[in-house]
Amino acid sequence: MKYLVLFLALGLCACPGPQGPAGLNGSSCTVTTVPNSSVTPNGGALMSCTDGTQALILNGSNGTNGTNGTNGTVITPVQLCKNPVTTYPNTFAEVAFCINGELYGVYSVNDGFLSPLPDGTYSSDGVNASCTFTVTGCTVSNQSN
Repeated sequence: MKYLVLFLALGLCACPGPQGPAGLNGSSCTVTTVPNSSVTPNGGALMSCTDGTQALILNGSNGTNGTNGTNGTVITPVQLCKNPVTTYPNTFAEVAFCINGELYGVYSVNDGFLSPLPDGTYSSDGVNASCTFTVTGCTVSNQSN
């Protein structure tokens, strides 16, 4: 019982420690607009702080606009085997992609990678959708199961 009373007495005592050192005063900053000039052709902003530090932030210039139809690349999917339709989880019809007149397919050895398919005869091993086919440019023909 002696220990319980001593514990309660220590637990209820709010004993303050020594006063800590005074903190430093903070520094506040202001931001002003910088107009266009020969030095700042696109303007900007100047951030000035009471501790004497400053930061100049300049506006950049806009880039040039692209021309419609000449900067993009059209990518067209091409089904390798005729007739199969992918129906998860039973059938996976493989496709290749025509990019700038060249056919690309995923070669699945060594974790898979996209590879060009030069003109020639190939086999697709899609799940329940396998076939042999011939590639000429981006055209797939002679698709036989």
